[in-house]
Amino acid sequence: MEKKTKAPLYQLIGGKCNENIPVYGYGMMLQKKTTEELIDLFKEEAKEIKSKNFKAMKMKIGIGAKEDLKLVQAVRESIGKDFKLMVDANHAYSLKDAIYVGKGLDELDIFWFEEPVAPEDYEGYRQLRSKISTSIAGGEAEFTKYGWNKLISNNCIDIAQPEVCGLGGITEYLKVAALAQANFIPVINHVWGSAISIAVNLHLLTSQPDIPGGLFPSKSMLEFDTTEKNIFITDLTDEDFSILDQVKKNNGFTSVSDRVGIGINPNKDFIKEFEVDEKN
Repeated sequence: MEKKTKAPLYQLIGGKCNENIPVYGYGMMLQKKTTEELIDLFKEEAKEIKSKNFKAMKMKIGIGAKEDLKLVQAVRESIGKDFKLMVDANHAYSLKDAIYVGKGLDELDIFWFEEPVAPEDYEGYRQLRSKISTSIAGGEAEFTKYGWNKLISNNCIDIAQPEVCGLGGITEYLKVAALAQANFIPVINHVWGSAISIAVNLHLLTSQPDIPGGLFPSKSMLEFDTTEKNIFITDLTDEDFSILDQVKKNNGFTSVSDRVGIGINPNKDFIKEFEVDEKN
């Protein structure tokens, strides 16, 4: 559709609501190491992410309730109390442990607690949200608007994290985003994978209205993977598409291009390297 109309994607889904998008760095992945070893690794990685001008950062937790709080406290001390920090548990906890961790996160000024319990545990989400102050984020494991309706109607989350790839594309994503906005829930997309996914999400966030509104609204952020080099980000496109360079140059912000479609095209020679001949 974008190429047919010779327009960038954001113009076809609401127009440009945001000139610039803040970017947060995602890193500090769990490894099979001792808690003390992880603390040293996470502290250094957190400093590195901050040095690259990201506006916020997100770390993994999920090795155990008490150990996780040690990790978070170490990272918080490493980056300072004024830098925005989020944690992602990938539904590692029972409700009891999630409450324990959540109350600890309340003391560490964590911006959000992501996927604390199983995505199917709507009652667990609801109870946890009622017992802690830290915002609960989730939704990447909901793949239809029907699941999202349950997540929202059960008062499970403070921040919606739809995953456009998991939802099957832009059409279903827009329905989910509208559902969240109608319930006054901020949308901060879950972003994972290739440069194509990043480019699509950049357009989605560019066209996203502020929720809630205000003279100085809090803007949604683009998630960016800062871990080991991903060739499906760095080498996939014909065009120069470096979020890292934009973040460094623009003090933590990136912006969409006005090129047709999502602004980038896959390099066919690169893709050809991964072709599978089903006859062999």
